Amino acid sequence: MFLLTVGMIMSGTIGYFVVESGAPPAVVVFWRCVIGATGLFAVIAVRANTRSELRQAVTSRVGLSVAASGAFLVLNWILIFNAYDYLSIGVATVIFHVEPFILIALGALFLQERLSRRTLGWAGLGFVGIVLVAKPWTAGGENMGNLLLGVVLTLVAATLYAASIVVVRRQQALAHGAPGPLVIITIQLIAGAVITSPSLALFPRQITGAGWAHLFVLGLVNTALMYLIIYAAYPRLGTATIGVLAFVYPAAAVVVDLIAYGTIVTISQLMGFAAIAGAGIGQVVTAQRANSPQETASRSTPLVIERRETR
Repeated sequence: MFLLTVGMIMSGTIGYFVVESGAPPAVVVFWRCVIGATGLFAVIAVRANTRSELRQAVTSRVGLSVAASGAFLVLNWILIFNAYDYLSIGVATVIFHVEPFILIALGALFLQERLSRRTLGWAGLGFVGIVLVAKPWTAGGENMGNLLLGVVLTLVAATLYAASIVVVRRQQALAHGAPGPLVIITIQLIAGAVITSPSLALFPRQITGAGWAHLFVLGLVNTALMYLIIYAAYPRLGTATIGVLAFVYPAAAVVVDLIAYGTIVTISQLMGFAAIAGAGIGQVVTAQRANSPQETASRSTPLVIERRETR
């Protein structure tokens, strides 16, 4: 629990280092991928089993699937970093945390997973939270347009992040499965660096010394070290604990936003954050109960979304 809490707090500081780097979002993502992958390579270099796993993955179709998930992941980063131009870091991060419900919807569509009425209810509460956090009634004219653009960028980013998870889960469902988390994130970062490399030519902006310092912290600490900490914690915790502690991330982002930029959180935004967190935690608890033997034997038939075959 301590490790995961630390990892979530580190996640909550990402927006600060992105903004303070002063670089365009695509350039930030490129260097985050390069520096983060370099840090992970240093860890893999001293682990013979992981080196072998990485070689096997990159020379098979598994590597292509994981690289595809990496494309979704880095596009998600680019969009959410762009959203910081229209929303505060804290607001964007809180809104992003309806992602579990987007993941559930994608799982129902593409993995034929069940979607219960309780889940739909929790999702509804989560989206009410978005409205309370965004406060569209306080904006007008151009401000309304910027607000809506920021919200749309954040929700599309959350959808891309969920899509990256779906791709990996589909790979894990195959007979040979997917490689371990360390290999997965390393391949994703390599793919991300390749995809975003054109940004260096498109945005030839000079990065200051302070900007480089923030990029190195973002890549080594808030990417390589952060993922190592989080993946070390996951196997030791239950799903419910992981789901609850995930909301340390947006809470940390709100606090960082307040300390660094003086962004005040209103009462309605606090209510919205509580609604999103409550919906996420409620969904975790509901899923835990649904998977228990007693509930499995007694529950009624859930609502199922049928997946259409596409060609």
